[in-house]
Amino acid sequence: MAATVGSSALFYSGDAFAQQGDASGNVFCKRDGTVSIAEYPKKTVPDGYSDLKTYELNTDFRSPSNDIPWSESKIFNDPVIGAYPGVLDRNFIPGASRIHTIWYRDLIIAEGLEISPYFFKRYQFDVLMIPAGDKYLVLRGCNGRFPVDSKVAAVLSSMPKDKEIFVKLYTPEFSGSILNKVGPGTVNAWKKVYANWTKSSTPVPQELGF
Repeated sequence: MAATVGSSALFYSGDAFAQQGDASGNVFCKRDGTVSIAEYPKKTVPDGYSDLKTYELNTDFRSPSNDIPWSESKIFNDPVIGAYPGVLDRNFIPGASRIHTIWYRDLIIAEGLEISPYFFKRYQFDVLMIPAGDKYLVLRGCNGRFPVDSKVAAVLSSMPKDKEIFVKLYTPEFSGSILNKVGPGTVNAWKKVYANWTKSSTPVPQELGF
């Protein structure tokens, strides 16, 4: 399970990234102003994941689960869209801020939550930066959703075993970026989730426009 972290684990930095434009050209943000009905096949689990246990998504928003498998590679069985491998990660300050990152085979989700006795606010990040040796990847998404391709999968699956890493997240609601620690449990799970990555045969959110 990801460790509870104190405020020192969050680092706010004013950087030039905020000046590099918006995501208006990103398909995640596209809305064509029309209504439609479409049909898609349910997601199925690729070969190579038979050793993973299945986590059933079988509760709705009124009764959230208390046994979420943080930092463990699992097959998530969604009753609507099908089954898919992934790993969930979180960092949090008890009773205050938290960051959740969800690392599915075809999609990464990142969101921040700010909680106080007086208000609750959700942040959906538009930019995710991942270290890659002497370089780094910059993923531009929208509404907290980021695409995965063969390069992203290769970088994540090749991270050093049993080591924590940092990623950077950006949202226009902050003046700069947030440095977020990913624990060794999640980093190790990436090796399974992103092993032998190939493009999914079923549509992924960036193709559907949400």
